[in-house]
Amino acid sequence: MARIDLNTPYEDFLRSQVKSGLFSSITAAAEHAIRVQMIEQEKLRVSSITAAIAKGEADISVGKTVSYSSKLMSEISQKGKEKSFAGISVKGDVKP
Repeated sequence: MARIDLNTPYEDFLRSQVKSGLFSSITAAAEHAIRVQMIEQEKLRVSSITAAIAKGEADISVGKTVSYSSKLMSEISQKGKEKSFAGISVKGDVKP
């Protein structure tokens, strides 16, 4: 079990949540806050995936595609490896 130290404004806020009866303890209030943050982070992750899928579908609908071939996949993989080993970001940069 982790132990955390909070600065005064955060501890005061959590205490007020307990005092008002929303939570049974400061730990319960903190766990709830963390859970809410985790849910929001997951929503953002899913949203970015959904946006990427929508972009891909839009590209496909206007004919912006590249035919699959094992040679193409090997070239993309090789470019990615080279950039990765060189410490260069490959996100969105590996293209045929």
